[in-house]
Amino acid sequence: MNPLTHCKKVPILPLLIALALVAWAADTAQAAISDFNADGHPDFVLQNACTRQTAIWYMNNNVFISGAYGPTLATGWWLRSVADFNRDTHPDYALFNPVTDRTAIWYLSGPTLIGGAYGPTLPSGWELVAAADFNGDGKPDYVLYKGNTRQSAIWYMNNSVLVSGAYGPTFPAGWSLVGP
Repeated sequence: MNPLTHCKKVPILPLLIALALVAWAADTAQAAISDFNADGHPDFVLQNACTRQTAIWYMNNNVFISGAYGPTLATGWWLRSVADFNRDTHPDYALFNPVTDRTAIWYLSGPTLIGGAYGPTLPSGWELVAAADFNGDGKPDYVLYKGNTRQSAIWYMNNSVLVSGAYGPTFPAGWSLVGP
């Protein structure tokens, strides 16, 4: 115990590593919003960067109504978007693992995980940043971004299966694509 600060002495290296992880996690924060309880109001999806736990906050405009824990993500996986991939009227999680470049979809019924499927593996250097229906077929598509070239791409999906893809715009220097 330090008599001046009344704080326990902490080894500096683990502290620096922990601070770096917190800073990294804060920098990679993602927002996911969808209507999970079918009340016509968008709800928030939260992810705890330390525990990997997800939670759904049911909202009425700007007012928190209630909440429920969602599934806990496996180490290395990040929630990138929420969309109804299997067309059962329930929002699903679109996940990305930047170490393996794998994508996955977790099928949900409200906050409950009911199944999952791996999606396509992305080429090295690309990351999944969002999911939305770009070609108007009623199915969510992947939005990809390659940071070192600032190139975007759309992968047209049928559930977890890649159907085709197209390059999107390359962004100007100093600008990058961020997910929702």
